[in-house]
Amino acid sequence: MRRVNIVPVIILSAIILSITRAACSAETAEDTKRFYEKVVKMQPGNGNAHFDLANAYLSEKRYEDALAHYEKAGHIGLAASRMGSYYFNIAVCYAGLGKMDDAVRSLEKCLKIDPGNSETKSLLAIYKNK
Repeated sequence: MRRVNIVPVIILSAIILSITRAACSAETAEDTKRFYEKVVKMQPGNGNAHFDLANAYLSEKRYEDALAHYEKAGHIGLAASRMGSYYFNIAVCYAGLGKMDDAVRSLEKCLKIDPGNSETKSLLAIYKNK
C-alpha cells in the first residue's frame, strides 16, 4: 500500500482559507492592496495576482510600481479576457510617466484585441494630441 503525505494538502488548504478570509475582509483600497501584496509574495508565479496588484497601484497613481507588476503579469501569462484591460492600463501608466509614445502603442494593441472599445478610441485620440 502506498502512503500519501497529506501535510502539503493541509498546508495548501490553510493558505487558500487564509487568502479567502483576507479577500472577504478587504474593506478599503489599502486593504485590497495589502491583500494582493500578500498573494504575490505567496504565489510569485500567479499572473492574475500581479495584475490585480498592479491595478491597486494604478489606483494610487504609483505608475512605476503598477507597470512593473503589469509587465510581470504579462510575462507570466494572463487570461485572454484580461488582455484588453492589460494594454489599456499599461497605457495609463505610460501616460502618467509622461511616455506618450509608449502609451499610444499600448492603446493600439488594446484596439487590436477590442476594436469597438469606444473608451480606448477616445483615450487614444487624447494621447495622440499630447
